[in-house]
Amino acid sequence: MAITFVIHEATRTGAPRVGALIARELARGEDVHVVVMKDGPLAPWLQQTLGGRHLTICRGEPFDDRRPFEERLRLAQEMLAGRASDVVYVNSLASSVFAFAAAALKRKVVLHVHEKAAHIVNLLTQDVTKLEVLRAADAVVLAADDIRHDLAEVFHAAPAEMTTFGVAVEVEAIRNAAQEPAASPLNARGEAFARGERMIVGMCGHASFRKGVDIFLETAAAAPEADFIWVGAWRPQESIENIAYADFTARALPNLYVTGPVDNPYPFIAAMDLFFLSSREDPNPLVVGEALALGVPILSFSATTAIADRLGRCGVLCYGKPNAVDAVRLLRASTAEALRRPGFRGAGEAYVADYDLAAKMADITGLVARLRGDSPPTATQSAARRTLDGGAVELVFS
Repeated sequence: MAITFVIHEATRTGAPRVGALIARELARGEDVHVVVMKDGPLAPWLQQTLGGRHLTICRGEPFDDRRPFEERLRLAQEMLAGRASDVVYVNSLASSVFAFAAAALKRKVVLHVHEKAAHIVNLLTQDVTKLEVLRAADAVVLAADDIRHDLAEVFHAAPAEMTTFGVAVEVEAIRNAAQEPAASPLNARGEAFARGERMIVGMCGHASFRKGVDIFLETAAAAPEADFIWVGAWRPQESIENIAYADFTARALPNLYVTGPVDNPYPFIAAMDLFFLSSREDPNPLVVGEALALGVPILSFSATTAIADRLGRCGVLCYGKPNAVDAVRLLRASTAEALRRPGFRGAGEAYVADYDLAAKMADITGLVARLRGDSPPTATQSAARRTLDGGAVELVFS
């Protein structure tokens, strides 16, 4: 059976990284072709791992959400029609135009959902996905159990089959990448960061409201005794959703440094004393597993993520929604010396195995086998498939 695996952008962390790892593992026993909707730093790894014959990277921005959805849908259908794949694995709602294209071509569709309710609504608002998306999917893979509630809240529907994958990391690869040299991040004054005795607090991601970039900045302003590093896109031309950029330039905090987009975030994460997950909403962030793999304890808030119970046992957990006041209070209850002790940095080691890729793949391969017909479908799955085959998925959208 041939599988087309769709990734919305080629970043080295987050949902695209998880998707790339799943695609690679599936390719060990299946004919897998990966389509990347937007080029990025993960592309060379995909090229080396899969080979050019099994990889299509869209150049330019053919799937930019400023193009009409129907135009993007037509292009996705053309790409799928030229490839005889039986299953289309759509890795995130950000690439769900391919779910509709696959359903129109009567292909089996697996939809991997990494997004929570607020992010889903944002994708709907930007016309990246549609309210009918769950009807186009034969099965849904979840980044966290908690997303079940978000799907019900937004779509008022449930797919025929759901399974929770969580997130997965390659521990040794991350640790090796963390040894590579990296340029020093800069603050708003153009000064380079230099490691010293001061506590180093960091965050990794695309600067945005959802990632709590403003909370991160306010925490840095209220805790001048520590250094703060944001790893990822920051300037307006790189991250148009960075609501803190004007404050960053106006206030020119000497203790807030940014790397900008980087191909390898791991040397920066490894240098942190505390990883501050400032996100307002992040169901099962990959960076948490990556930070734990590098021995970096986590500071998080219970209302941020569905895995808060785990974080409370290998980091610092604060009740409620992310905010600078509580973050500063917890930072001042710690010291750089204490955070750097081997016992504290190794506290999350017991949980690293929970992110092991090989152990998690059984659910995905079993799902593919059921779609292929290697195992009999349940009555619910059969009914859903009959509905799809009967033409219930019309390409007329809300």
